[in-house]
Amino acid sequence: MAKTKSPIHPVKAVNPPVTCIVDGDVGGVGKSLLAILIAMAFSLIDVTLKVFELDEQGKLQRFLGPEVQSLHAARLDADADGERDLLPVFSPFHEALTGMPQTNASVLLEVGGALTELANAFIAEVDVDDDISALGLNVVVFLVMVATAESVRQVLGQAARLERILPSAQIVIVLNERDGCPQKASRDMPEELAKGVDGLLDTYTHIRLPRLRPQSRRLLEMLGESPPSIMSWRHDHFREAMLRTRLPLSYAKRFVNDVADWSGKIHSELVRILPFLGGGHG
Repeated sequence: MAKTKSPIHPVKAVNPPVTCIVDGDVGGVGKSLLAILIAMAFSLIDVTLKVFELDEQGKLQRFLGPEVQSLHAARLDADADGERDLLPVFSPFHEALTGMPQTNASVLLEVGGALTELANAFIAEVDVDDDISALGLNVVVFLVMVATAESVRQVLGQAARLERILPSAQIVIVLNERDGCPQKASRDMPEELAKGVDGLLDTYTHIRLPRLRPQSRRLLEMLGESPPSIMSWRHDHFREAMLRTRLPLSYAKRFVNDVADWSGKIHSELVRILPFLGGGHG
């Protein structure tokens, strides 16, 4: 089990507007699902949220709709010397971030797999930390980790990089328990990784993404429907659930209940980090 003592750098309570960045570098660790659930939590309260995804897969757009703005890293322009120009890719996100005091709109960015270094390069080039400090912006970075050595290594490296290039942001470690508890699994990894995980959890606030039954997780990703939509399928004794999933009542009912229980637990974890998501902001 993860340690419960107070971290060295706990997340300070903030009110909207806030920018949430979901990262973790490795693909397939649950970043998109977490981003979808963050967007869902914002939709339950009276807070405007602008959503961006640095990814070519378009998963957020598929779940959340065409309002999601894709930052197309594949379209990077190079100058005459072959240098990549990051500004056209990240400018819409940066404008939304720095415009929060005027628009009062919160911002969500998911950094797709293997694109972390691109985001880091932009943060350093433009000195986003200077914007955060000068404008008094609230920024929370969620680093998602699963129970693999590659994921642990990437999150350890990214946390260290963020301390250098984005020290004004608040970091939250997300323990995705899809394949088991990452901290427990680290005991069977090289010693430096096990110590690194313990150090992360001693330093930063962490939340859990509890395990969703594999059959239900696969069905959730295949259907491309948001958890609130799926939970609405309970009406007429799960008739809609059976139609959408093409499964018998017992399977369709289990799927809907699994998603409702899982997303409810994650919402509670998010409210611990961002209490206003519970509906109590002024």
